Amino acid sequence: MVISAVLPFLIATILIGGFELNGAISGLLTLIITILISLFRFSSNELFFALGTGLAQSLTVFYIIFPSLILYRLLQSSGSLKVLGESITYLVPQRELQVLLLILGLAPFTESVSGFGVGTLLIIPIFQALNYSLMQSAVLGMLGQMAVPWGGLALGTSLGAQLTNLDPHWLGANTALITAPLPPMYAVFSLWISGGIQAVRRRWQIAVVTGSLLSFSLWAFSLFPGIELAGILGGIVVILFLIFISRKSKVRGSMGSFHELKKAMLPYTILTLLMLASRLIIPLKNWLQTHLILSLFTKDFNLPLLYNPGAFLLMTSLLTLIIFKIKKSEFWEILHQSYKKFVPGAIAISCFLCVSSVMQASGMSSELGEVAASVGDYYQWIAPTLAAFGGWLTGSNVGSNALFSELQEQISLNSGLFLPWLMAAQNAASSHATIIAPSRIILATTALSWNKGEAVLFRQLFPIVLAAIVLITALLGLFLLI
Repeated sequence: MVISAVLPFLIATILIGGFELNGAISGLLTLIITILISLFRFSSNELFFALGTGLAQSLTVFYIIFPSLILYRLLQSSGSLKVLGESITYLVPQRELQVLLLILGLAPFTESVSGFGVGTLLIIPIFQALNYSLMQSAVLGMLGQMAVPWGGLALGTSLGAQLTNLDPHWLGANTALITAPLPPMYAVFSLWISGGIQAVRRRWQIAVVTGSLLSFSLWAFSLFPGIELAGILGGIVVILFLIFISRKSKVRGSMGSFHELKKAMLPYTILTLLMLASRLIIPLKNWLQTHLILSLFTKDFNLPLLYNPGAFLLMTSLLTLIIFKIKKSEFWEILHQSYKKFVPGAIAISCFLCVSSVMQASGMSSELGEVAASVGDYYQWIAPTLAAFGGWLTGSNVGSNALFSELQEQISLNSGLFLPWLMAAQNAASSHATIIAPSRIILATTALSWNKGEAVLFRQLFPIVLAAIVLITALLGLFLLI
């Protein structure tokens, strides 16, 4: 039975990484096999309900992806991305430092504001504007997801703390400690991806220092003012540091008018302010969460249409349309092209979310957790892998924490393993595993219109994510000994 529970994960990995099938075909085949396995575990009625749940959950993702594609094409059509690329070149002329600013500064900032992978969709186009290849833009954009525990104003971390009765700010701080080596590691890897071994030799010291600064900032800001703003403030600290370092250099870039920069930045500024207002102004947050709710037949599924990031992406897209005076005919073409790129990714993502739902409903996921828990004292070496499986399966640390947090608490009670560190590993490993989750990889390739790019992206990212899980496991063992 355990082998059958692992099969969907192995099949998806082989189809995407081995046979290089695109996301839609891989998703469909994985879903078919998962359904066949599940028929031996529960009734057809339960299966249909699980599939309905997966499709309903897909709506949340679709509500983000489609507006993101529209906004991206509007920014591209208006020339804003080109202006942003020129502005970054002016502020930070050195190419390697531009990469560090984007993945250690701007990416954590945007992901913390938005969550749900929206940060990827905003960062990847900027790498393209800086003339990086499809592969480089996608890999670098995905590496910027290192701040997922603080994404969406730390929604997943808050949920994990709530389910295990831990202080959310201490959980955020412990997560920053147990992932402290990862931002420097990702920074060095990003230099290699963007500029080869020569870039690493030139800038590895700055990469390590800047990555360490992000780690320290996430730890400090998680404690005060709190996890909700830690990623935002940490990203700002890194951006200011790199601009300061760069401006001390004699190298200077060129830039267009300041008016053009303000106009190009306006959509990003609007989106950021809308997201922050909806999360930090409590009366507004409560109103948005309780009005215009889409409820479907599946149990406990409610989509707050006004609170979801998709609403703010739509509003930003509409304002961008007005600000840049884009013609009606051009807008309809943007809608058409966005829809064409949206459909294959939507099929793939819905298939993998249905796989996740079927695995949870049929007991496959809980069975893996029970097997991991049965190893006794050795569980500490397995806990991050189990968490990573949850992150890969659901595509979010919210989903993984919802799946395994209470199990981690129960194991802590039975084994005596210190729960705050178990949950820090759970939160960290699940978050970093989302980088290679099929739904997130497909999100990136869809944004780039990169046909069959999933296999290349998976092969590039898998080794570093694996190294991240190994480091988290080693640090968990160390902290449990202290």
